[in-house]
Amino acid sequence: MGKNIADIKLDRRLYDQARGEKVTLTQLLERMDPSPEGSPLDAFERQLKRLGIKTKTIYRPNGDVIYADALDAFYRTEESAVLFPEFISRTVREAIVQDTMLPYLIGQNTVINGDSYRSYYVDDQPSKQKKKRVTEAAELPRVSIKGREQTVRIYKFGRAIESSYESLRRMQIDMLAIHVRRIAMEVAKDKVEEIIDVIKNGDGNNNAAPVLKMKADLDGDATAGSLSTKGFLLYLMEFEEFPCNTLVAAKDAFIQLVLANIPNLSTTDLLKLLAQGTTVGISLSAPQLPSGDVRLFWHKDVPTLQIYGVNRQYAIEQVTEAGSDISESDKFITRQTSVLTISENNGYSKVFNEATKILNINA
Repeated sequence: MGKNIADIKLDRRLYDQARGEKVTLTQLLERMDPSPEGSPLDAFERQLKRLGIKTKTIYRPNGDVIYADALDAFYRTEESAVLFPEFISRTVREAIVQDTMLPYLIGQNTVINGDSYRSYYVDDQPSKQKKKRVTEAAELPRVSIKGREQTVRIYKFGRAIESSYESLRRMQIDMLAIHVRRIAMEVAKDKVEEIIDVIKNGDGNNNAAPVLKMKADLDGDATAGSLSTKGFLLYLMEFEEFPCNTLVAAKDAFIQLVLANIPNLSTTDLLKLLAQGTTVGISLSAPQLPSGDVRLFWHKDVPTLQIYGVNRQYAIEQVTEAGSDISESDKFITRQTSVLTISENNGYSKVFNEATKILNINA
């Protein structure tokens, strides 16, 4: 049974506890004070309400307006100051979840205590050399799960808001939140750039994505620089273990995927066929090919006329240092500095390299 909200003493040691348990302060408070089913507020928001901190401006139907407090509301007591770093972190997390690309490129999230992490891989090559049929009482082929040689590189992703300390204290909390969300959008873009690099070049463990050439490797009748139906289909068929369900293309390749008419079948019809199993006049299901939504993005870091294909569930692992998103914003109140730093320590690794492949349309 959880504690009563009034029995929870807010102090900075809660962050140490949350970091040790690899959870956020919100998740820790939720364990201590579980939200009743259907509750409009979670445990963190109930603490804000208890301390009388209004973070949003409310416009009522009768025309009355209840304005959000100034940031100074977090300075009223030691307890209220404890909530500020988590408020900033929640705002950042909410903005990143709404990012157009980042959530669709991360398949696994791992939280670590420290700044070093070694990812794992399945070594099944010896088993592939043996016969697949096993007679009674015979030993089954063995595979190994091993740690990779190179550790995952952890970087600090973030921005610093430089402003007068007094000016920020007078700013309404919801106005600060708008600026924090804007900054979080840029941080998300930085993380996407790192993921794009890991997809292409690997994470330092000899796992760069294989490159397939449209004309040379897939469709000898294709014209270099032009996406062909046959070549694109054969490219998707290369994803034997993990069907491709996310495509990140250069802008010119993106346009070809969306607009170019391939003989007797437009690219959009082809994607509809692959995603849903139906198109005009055809009813076809291919379980080995992508099912459901095939996400299509463009990105400036993808070379011209190339497409990066991934299976988003099995391609990329995001590694996060526990508590790294709150340590800097905490200093803003405790030390009363003029710089509010918003950051998080992350690294990215390949889970299965078979879930990433590159298509070069121009070769």
